Amino acid sequence: MDINDLDNALHEIGQMVLVAVNAHESMMASDSAPGFFQIPEEESELLSFSVYDILKRVRALKAELRQPESAKAPVLTLLRSRPDLSA
Repeated sequence: MDINDLDNALHEIGQMVLVAVNAHESMMASDSAPGFFQIPEEESELLSFSVYDILKRVRALKAELRQPESAKAPVLTLLRSRPDLSA
């Protein structure tokens, strides 16, 4: 993963955060249940979608950044045939 891939991934996550923030801003205090908030159904679906999408993207990004040890330090192995010393 190069810097452009990382930048694109962070940009996509940032866009979904904006969707979540916009949905959050539509919350209203509940008249019938003090201490609770209400959110329109459409905004609720957007909030739910964006939060789970962010989670999916962060996990994918972490997996991409977390390379196995073998990938970090490639090893070259050279094989030579053994000379016949019986002569």
